[in-house]
Amino acid sequence: MAFIDDLTLILDLLVLVTVVVFYTAFTVFVQYRRKDHERAVSHLKGGASMLALLGGGIGLVALWGELTWPIPVAFGSYDLFFFDPLFMLSIILIGFGFVLYRGLPTHFVGIVAAVAGSGIIYYGARAYQLGLTEDPLETFLLYLAFGGVAILAYPATLFVDWFITGPVDPKTAPLPSPPSPAYPWLWRTLVGLFLIAVVLAGIAAVAYGFTAAWAHLASPP
Repeated sequence: MAFIDDLTLILDLLVLVTVVVFYTAFTVFVQYRRKDHERAVSHLKGGASMLALLGGGIGLVALWGELTWPIPVAFGSYDLFFFDPLFMLSIILIGFGFVLYRGLPTHFVGIVAAVAGSGIIYYGARAYQLGLTEDPLETFLLYLAFGGVAILAYPATLFVDWFITGPVDPKTAPLPSPPSPAYPWLWRTLVGLFLIAVVLAGIAAVAYGFTAAWAHLASPP
């Protein structure tokens, strides 16, 4: 089977994921600060729908890669390295959109994301040790950033369940809670770290994408 080069498409989709996550979080937080919980939930569902759509596209590429192993045998480990994390990411994105559409708690997706994020960081670290790709450090930083986003998604989903959807639909809250956090500084710190990680992941994907597009457009398979 001929090698099909879809790396640039994958990086494009990853950039779009970070943009949608950040934009959704920002608009939801604005409505949360205005205490307009219904509008915050509406904005959250809109962003989650786009993430599910992007997750579906990523999932199609990842599943195809998992089944066909398109990268030549000499570089067979690349198939695992690229497509395993992408398939986990697609499950997280689709799952997030699904639970919000169904009005269910999102922290179940968050805990899956945290475990998957740890695995993604492991993939990146192991690939760095083996010297996979022509830019091992940049690749590791990309995996580290996205793994960090996935791990920090767990407290972010807890914040959503307690203070965004919880005031509108109390059954989504993990435990009964007032509509405002008892320790706002703690939640501001956690959500802030999540957003910083999203920005760093976006920067890493854009930087990696520029390098990949420059090289891959010049010498397609």
